[in-house]
Amino acid sequence: MSFVDTQLHAALVRVLAGVQHDVLRRRVIALSDRYRGERVDDSTPGMSDDLDCLAYAVVRMPATCRALHAALLAADRHVVSTFTTHLDLGGGTGAAAWAADAIWPGIAIETIEREPAAIRLGRRLADGEHGRHVVDGNQSGPLAGPRWTAADLRHWSPHREVDLITIGYVLNELSDAARRDLIDAAAQTAGTVVIVEPGTPRGHRRILDARAQLIEQGLTIAAPCPHQVGCPLVPADWCHFAVRLPRTELHRVLKDGTRNYEDEKFSYLVATRAPAHLAPARVIGRPARPKGRVILDLCTTAGSREQTVVPKSSSSYRAARTATWGDDWSGQRS
Repeated sequence: MSFVDTQLHAALVRVLAGVQHDVLRRRVIALSDRYRGERVDDSTPGMSDDLDCLAYAVVRMPATCRALHAALLAADRHVVSTFTTHLDLGGGTGAAAWAADAIWPGIAIETIEREPAAIRLGRRLADGEHGRHVVDGNQSGPLAGPRWTAADLRHWSPHREVDLITIGYVLNELSDAARRDLIDAAAQTAGTVVIVEPGTPRGHRRILDARAQLIEQGLTIAAPCPHQVGCPLVPADWCHFAVRLPRTELHRVLKDGTRNYEDEKFSYLVATRAPAHLAPARVIGRPARPKGRVILDLCTTAGSREQTVVPKSSSSYRAARTATWGDDWSGQRS
């Protein structure tokens, strides 16, 4: 497990003490069905009470934290900026705060969330293991951590500028109009905006819509795209990536899983007003490795999708052998 996996797992174990697993499992099944079908909308809360929030935190928070962590690492790598202030919109139980704090320890975080139960659980998770949180202006715990603000994103307006805004697994919960308003507000508030959505065709479509809107607002797309033109993928395909994370025993029990890991597929976007170092190309699928060569599926700076074959005789072969889905690709030996 990574450091953030270990710390988050310890926090989840702490808040789950005394909770009956059979009761929690029924909530897990109901929530998984809703999120799998992407049936959450802006009029029905995805997490309506403390038990819903616990169920979500156990089976979804580690995966969303890992996906957000991957997207924020891309921001750290491609955006030439110092991130000291972070605003997380629709933060749920705080996955983005955990991810950001793991990359930039001590970053000042404010999490906007409308559901009181999610805020309560987020504060409990952050207390102690994750760090210091702020409640009514008073800090507790050993490290800097998130400040929580109760607000509905459908009626939210920014009150200050920040270095970084994250919008993680939120856009599906908003109407088209509310989604556009939120992205406009984010573009006007933050130097860098990071959006993460499920790695589904609909999640990719929401990312593309946000991408076009942010470009229109004057931001540069820093990742994953190595260009500013239209997406080269045809409608039958979609741009997404994956992170692998370990499953705890409780996680396997609650989800009827047999594997000790799971893959979280996600789509993401990093847009910025700061200078950006774009990737020479992006690996947009799992590399194929037939004998003596590596085949890479790439999105290029020209805005095209290309397949490149790297033979064993090439000076780039060693780099190609270690390239993974989602990596930058320059064709140079690492």
